[in-house]
Amino acid sequence: MESHPQKRTQLGSLIAVRSRKRVCIRCVALLAALLPGCVGLDPFLANSSAPPKGAPCQIVTTWNHQVAYAPDPANGGKPAPGIAGRLYVFGSEIGCPLVHDGCLKVELYDDRPTGTGGAPVLLEEWNIDRETLQRLQRKDTIGWGYTLFLPWGTYKPELQKVRLKVCFQPVGRTPLYTESGALSLVKPQ
Repeated sequence: MESHPQKRTQLGSLIAVRSRKRVCIRCVALLAALLPGCVGLDPFLANSSAPPKGAPCQIVTTWNHQVAYAPDPANGGKPAPGIAGRLYVFGSEIGCPLVHDGCLKVELYDDRPTGTGGAPVLLEEWNIDRETLQRLQRKDTIGWGYTLFLPWGTYKPELQKVRLKVCFQPVGRTPLYTESGALSLVKPQ
């Protein structure tokens, strides 16, 4: 029976690859056994525990770069434009997000004038009281935070560069501020 050298080389390569995979799997299993509880899976598992509380020291926001549409109850459910995002509150270190009673103020600016040396122009302002903000608490893959949808009454499709300034006023504490910087909006499809 004749054997082709090319087939023997391919078979040898396949065996070597499988052998390396087994060694890698064994190394990972050994490493996991040697690291007793350094990293748990709790942050990735569904957890019904209460949100962590603490002294808020800093806030971080994330914003969707596309104008979102949601039913407007004041106009018979007609879709209305808005900006969607998340607010996270942290202690002195950015680690696990916290929740804390407080109210929120968000200002939306047209950022186009900054391209020619001008100042951003205030378009809208939203004030969210503490009861409403508390209802917006949700847990996502990052942790506990506040899901925001800001109905944008002055929206115009030509507005493609905006800036958001956020002030979180925790009850009994100093206000915390953050700014989005220039936010380029993607035109809806």
